[in-house]
Amino acid sequence: MKKYAFILLVIFALSSIYSAYSVYILNYINEYILKLQSADMGVLWMFLGLLLGYFALSIFFKYLVAKVNNDFIYDLRTKLVLRICHSDVTTIAKIGKAKILASLSKDIGNLANGFMRILDATQGGLMIIFSLFYFFYISPKIALFLLVWFAIIGAVINVSMQKSYNFHKKSRSNDDVLYANYEMSVDAHREMTLNLDRSDSFLDDFYKNATAQKNNNTQGEIYHAFTSNFLNTMLLCAIGVVMYMALSAGNSLQTAVTISLAILYLRTHIMMLVMSLPQIFMAKISLKKIEELELVPYEEIDANRTKEMLKWREISFENVEFAYSDAAVLKGVNLTIKKGEIAFLVGENGSGKSTLFLIMAGLLTPTNGRILVDGEELKGETLRKFQNSVSVIFSDFYLFKEILNSDDEKIDFWLKTLKMEERIQIIDGQISDLNLSVGQKKRVALIIALLEEKDFLMLDEWAADQDPEFREFFYSEILQIIKKQGISVFAISHDDRFFKDADVVYRIKNGIVEQI
Repeated sequence: MKKYAFILLVIFALSSIYSAYSVYILNYINEYILKLQSADMGVLWMFLGLLLGYFALSIFFKYLVAKVNNDFIYDLRTKLVLRICHSDVTTIAKIGKAKILASLSKDIGNLANGFMRILDATQGGLMIIFSLFYFFYISPKIALFLLVWFAIIGAVINVSMQKSYNFHKKSRSNDDVLYANYEMSVDAHREMTLNLDRSDSFLDDFYKNATAQKNNNTQGEIYHAFTSNFLNTMLLCAIGVVMYMALSAGNSLQTAVTISLAILYLRTHIMMLVMSLPQIFMAKISLKKIEELELVPYEEIDANRTKEMLKWREISFENVEFAYSDAAVLKGVNLTIKKGEIAFLVGENGSGKSTLFLIMAGLLTPTNGRILVDGEELKGETLRKFQNSVSVIFSDFYLFKEILNSDDEKIDFWLKTLKMEERIQIIDGQISDLNLSVGQKKRVALIIALLEEKDFLMLDEWAADQDPEFREFFYSEILQIIKKQGISVFAISHDDRFFKDADVVYRIKNGIVEQI
């Protein structure tokens, strides 16, 4: 908002001019057109000129508002994505994909609409204020009546809109749950196809959540509709009362007509003000939702993160410990990985392998203990450089379509080595086809990782989905080729018959690591 302070001030000033100009047109109608006794071409041309100016001012105002609004949307969207990209792994895992996607798709739109509606509400409010001043100018008694009348309308609308806000707030909470349902409907599609009881259970939960949102939206829109119709009715009623008051008090028909025309004209702006409130309320809800994500603050983002790789000879863990809440996962871990070594990590499920793997990659910070790289503690700028020197293939890896290395000779070498040259092609830096088996996808992921030419390759159960023949080829041949290129390998593996192909093997059990 600080960034937009000046332009918002300009818009406020233009809104004031626009509102004053509109009231001046009403005054011109009252002072000249309604007093005409005969056709007057000069009055007509002047009126047309005023309307042309009004049209030009309106277009310029809308252009400025549209530009500011779209800049605002762009800033919101890009900054939120930057905050996501710069937040640590623990934060993202804690928030969950469903909530993040809901904020990116829904909350950004709500905030943008709310920002736009604030400008509309400001314009509508200024128009009401200028019009009331004009009413006091031509008839203080009628102006006082309208002031009280508008106050009554405002009080009723406030109660109604608060009810609408509460239901829309509940509806937004339903969105987070529904996005989790949407995610599950795709991710678990195969399992639910084969297990109809599981599918029915999912659908029951989905219907319950969808029904809750439908009911909350319906209630919110009912109060919104009541507000709109109540406002219309009260404004039309005001016209009748004003006509009666003007004529019964001895005012001229001209005064009554002028105020009635003003109310009809003002109706659009009052409606604009009132109809803006739900969007502003939704923006408030969405803003709170984004704040609740607890992503890294935008001000703390380092836009110039170094891409320099750390050249290292040895990585050492010294009494490294890690705990999730109060649950200890790693206990006094001591191990060493030397440059060019192939190291395996084995252990049962829940033993702490994945946590150790993430710490080794520099994605988690130990609760206690230290990680040293060539005697220097791994933190700050050193950590960033170390992360730049690591290529990782997680068990639940994401397969990128783009190849960042344009060296055709190296691309061809790894395609042939990993026996994928007949299955995929690299065209203009893009992989031709990702419709592959899990094992083939892992091979492509390994090709991408090796083409990054990093010093440290980390693999989480990479060989688990390979056929027996290729698995043996991977351990006995491919790992040796990688080692000869000076690349260190740290791999989680259960293939004990291939431990002979590693330089060092560590076993983890109940968070305790030992070399075997």
